[in-house]
Amino acid sequence: MAPHARPGLSRRGFLAGAGGVAATLALAACSGGGEGGGGGGATRTVEGAGGPVQIPANPQRIVCTDFYTTYALLDVGVTPSGTAQATLGGVLPEYQQVYDGIPKVGTPTALNFEAIAAQGPDLILGTLVPNLPADLGAQLAGIAPTLLLPAAANPGSWGERALRTADAVNRLPQGEQLEASYDQHAQRIREQFGPTLARTRWALVRGSSGGVFFSDYPTSWSGVVLADSGFAFGQFAAGKTGAGGRLSYEQATQLDDCDVVLHLADTRGGVDANTQTLLAQPAFQQVRAVREGRLFPLPNYYCSHVKQGEAVQSYLETILPRV
Repeated sequence: MAPHARPGLSRRGFLAGAGGVAATLALAACSGGGEGGGGGGATRTVEGAGGPVQIPANPQRIVCTDFYTTYALLDVGVTPSGTAQATLGGVLPEYQQVYDGIPKVGTPTALNFEAIAAQGPDLILGTLVPNLPADLGAQLAGIAPTLLLPAAANPGSWGERALRTADAVNRLPQGEQLEASYDQHAQRIREQFGPTLARTRWALVRGSSGGVFFSDYPTSWSGVVLADSGFAFGQFAAGKTGAGGRLSYEQATQLDDCDVVLHLADTRGGVDANTQTLLAQPAFQQVRAVREGRLFPLPNYYCSHVKQGEAVQSYLETILPRV
């Protein structure tokens, strides 16, 4: 594992402690095994957001109530039987065709329970993000065994969630292989571009409404990819945790110590209206890196799974020789 890889994605951190998802394997005969109720066969106990839950030891039909678990499954070669509609940053282009073919069951905050049941799942996977109904787990468990993973304060924790997802469907070795590939890629960047990384400071920005924007932290969606790969952030973001900090347009000069600014773009390079507005602001155009021509879009800005993390790494390798 790379020396500076993010906490939570490592196999050691994932498997340590009795509360890990893979901590307890309890083989037991399921009663019944009716349609959508677990498939009949061995089960095991794993740790979810609300405590231990029993899930099938070998689930075959999986419905995802968010996009994090959907993409994590696709990363390890499992296509879910249903998924909530992606709502953040778009789909990795290489997954678009298979994603389009997966039946949709609403959005993460407006699930269609009838559509979920219609897929006959033997496992429901998702993330207990804020603003979901308090009884969501109980509602879903009435359809099929349900594993809702905890949402972390740092959006860059998607790596740990990916390992937990892989483990839930008996693909932990494949998940660990992906982790190793990501870590090796990060190490290659550190070694190949060490001098550039040592002399530069970087910023991640995305537009918002109401005359403000966000400068994101090393623990944000793609911020963690930069941090793992040896990129140093400017003073505004360095050492902070969470998603990012809010700035007014007039405060854009707080990024003047940054040598490169990367701005929000979706998986295909598209830029949303709020970010376009930010980029057009006279105050933002006076930021030193912008003024000196080192402003770049960052596709996959809202990184949420390991293959997408590697896509960010590959893109960064095209930027580094230009700075």
